[in-house]
Amino acid sequence: MKKHTVEEIGAKMDALGVWEAIASYNWAIKPKGSVFPYFCQLLKAGDDTPIKNRFLMLEGWQTLHDYVCMRVDESYGFYTSPMEMPHYELVTLKTGECKVFRHDAGYMPHEATETQKDFVARILWEAYGVMMRIESDRNLPLKFTGEQAIFARVERSDGTWCDEPLVIPPPRTYVEKVAFAKDDITKAKDLPIMTGERMELDFRICMGIMTKEPRPRTIYELLAVNSATGEKIIDSRTSMHPELGLKGMWESVAPQILKALIGYGRIPGEIAVKSQRLFRMLRPLCIELPFKLSIHDSLPALAAK
Repeated sequence: MKKHTVEEIGAKMDALGVWEAIASYNWAIKPKGSVFPYFCQLLKAGDDTPIKNRFLMLEGWQTLHDYVCMRVDESYGFYTSPMEMPHYELVTLKTGECKVFRHDAGYMPHEATETQKDFVARILWEAYGVMMRIESDRNLPLKFTGEQAIFARVERSDGTWCDEPLVIPPPRTYVEKVAFAKDDITKAKDLPIMTGERMELDFRICMGIMTKEPRPRTIYELLAVNSATGEKIIDSRTSMHPELGLKGMWESVAPQILKALIGYGRIPGEIAVKSQRLFRMLRPLCIELPFKLSIHDSLPALAAK
């Protein structure tokens, strides 16, 4: 049998015209020799982008759990976008081109290597087969829901593929730990509280900026300004530490803010954020210092920077 390239398979998938039909479903592909099942999920792109569709192949159960939880609550956990999750991604462009990218947490996405493309082609070929079957059986991805399982195409040891239910395991308990140095808390408690001062604060990914390394990491920005004057109080950038991961990076944000306030020499009476995640990370600091923590849909002074 001829081996099709990822680009050829992507074009065949696009030509089926069933993207709308599969948008609300996901299913799994588990190639022989892979520890992980790969969960197929379609993300439609906006009208103002050259991208037509993004076909995600999410790597492993934990990634799927995180993805589902993030779709329900965007502040869940430490992922701010599916871009940060470990997965392969087939991108179909409005020009008709298809490309495959590899995504890993904390690193810039990169176009798949030839070895990765060979592996992804096996996944995509089975996904293409599932999509053809969905044309005539729209309930196929729901085949095993009564068994609390996800529909999957599984490759046997002899190289043949079959339909199998993958029983959904319970997600791991998610726990965050935010800790402050005692010396920093002591120093901060000696600072004056400026009751009339409001600080707007955000921690976010910097799109289009990366580290200069063989494997570039994404850059995140911690920015805070005085809402009345626009004066910058905090302006720093960081990237994920490979051993601590994105979770460790987020857990370190509040201690960094505390150190920055000590350097600032006073504590604002109010700290305003627009991220539920950042709000959650800062709440332990409210126990130590008497400032008001508020959440808003927009932060005008910060948006002007």
